[in-house]
Amino acid sequence: MISKHTLLLNDLFRDLNPKDWPISIADLPPGSALVGGSVRDGLLNKLSHKPDLDFVIQTNAIKFGENLSKKINATFIKLDEKRDIARLVVNGWTLDFARQAGKNLEDDLFRRDFRINAIALRLEEKPEIFDPTGGMDDLKSKTIVAISEKNLIDDPLRILRGLRLMCELNFDLEKKTKKFLKNNIDKLSNVAPERMKMEIFKIVHSKWSFSVWQTYLELQLLENWQEDKLPYDELKRKEVLSEKPLLGSFLSKLIFLLSDESLSSLTFSKNEIKRCKNLRFWVHKITNLGLDNLTEDERFQLHIDLEDDLPSLILFLKEKHDNVWLKRWKDPSDPLFHPSSPLNGYLLQKALKIPPGPLLGELMRHLSKEKAYGRFFTKQEALEAARKWTLENSPFL
Repeated sequence: MISKHTLLLNDLFRDLNPKDWPISIADLPPGSALVGGSVRDGLLNKLSHKPDLDFVIQTNAIKFGENLSKKINATFIKLDEKRDIARLVVNGWTLDFARQAGKNLEDDLFRRDFRINAIALRLEEKPEIFDPTGGMDDLKSKTIVAISEKNLIDDPLRILRGLRLMCELNFDLEKKTKKFLKNNIDKLSNVAPERMKMEIFKIVHSKWSFSVWQTYLELQLLENWQEDKLPYDELKRKEVLSEKPLLGSFLSKLIFLLSDESLSSLTFSKNEIKRCKNLRFWVHKITNLGLDNLTEDERFQLHIDLEDDLPSLILFLKEKHDNVWLKRWKDPSDPLFHPSSPLNGYLLQKALKIPPGPLLGELMRHLSKEKAYGRFFTKQEALEAARKWTLENSPFL
């Protein structure tokens, strides 16, 4: 009779499909093993088309990776010289090679972050699943269990990774593990900003279940990176009730997690910071003033600032606005939700004899606003409105 373990191994091997890998198992040195996310996701039936492949090998990993890159024409990256880790990138695949830590594979796995990430597939003549920490039991119970508190402290980024795994897998944190994370939050400040940013990106691009929200609010893992508290009730409710990540939710969660100053210190781009600043400004303004109390100019400016990111703002608004605002935002011809001047700058310069510069910009903004509120319907009416505004505002005429 075929054992359940054998069936599981066969399913895992079939889903991983080594025949599609950019390398052959025969290219690997004896004693090699596949570890980490691809094994975990394979056992969960969540493998992507080209999963990242993490190999533990017993030989010099950087030297091996460099030689293999030449053989398969891959880009070679020396990830960590001290820990002897190399990366190859080829045809959309990412392959990491790390020298085994400790005397054997079991030692290596016991030095990892969480038990679900410490399951190995030994790539021997007869491949086998090797799970000395009990990670497969955690997959069944949908629980994230740290191997040890010391392992988290050794690389504090693992503290944040615990939350990321919750988000991506919809698992719960084991009680003791949650305590480990809470006790060591301060150590996150020792992590390189670029590494923090990558984990946060994965967190905000994942769907948050009710459990994730409650755990984050309990732990406040990024409290030192927050400046003010945003009203999150609507965002939380909409995210929990949705089956998939909501349109614009990544930016909404980003301003919930990080202040503008923290976005800068964690090396987010100028464009990302600008988008977050705009969104944060309007969330606060609407919260304090009320959407119905915005002036005509303010409402117009809102749609200029958030034309591309309006779904992120909608997640903070009362439910009654959702469908109407999304419908209008999805209509590219809506003059308020997608402001644009009815006349281009060249035509205005020619017809009104005004030079390019700030005055022309102000005129085009005025025309965009008049169009947004339906104060003219033809280009001739727009030209008349432009002529009138120019006579009233131009210092040259």
